[in-house]
Amino acid sequence: MKLSYIIIPHKTKLGSTEKLLSKTIDDFYVEFGGCTHYSVTGICEGHTKGLPCEKIEVAVPSDEHDVFIMMAKDVAVEAGVKEIMVQAPDGQILFIPGVK
Repeated sequence: MKLSYIIIPHKTKLGSTEKLLSKTIDDFYVEFGGCTHYSVTGICEGHTKGLPCEKIEVAVPSDEHDVFIMMAKDVAVEAGVKEIMVQAPDGQILFIPGVK
């Protein structure tokens, strides 16, 4: 297993992501048997003073790498963000595109 994570902002242009965060945590729990999540602050274009986010970490079996990436893509689109940062199971940092 390898540690992976996704960072989701608490708010986007679509509003609060509270339901999306809860759904993502539940989905990771069901798919991977559990996860750890906690609040973090992101700095990015347009948010140089800090953007409240949630980091969700999960242990991904080696044969489920693609499952994690597909789940992250769904989150990025549903959040309505330009991109979402993840650490893939292979350790690479990726910026998964959402909406433009």
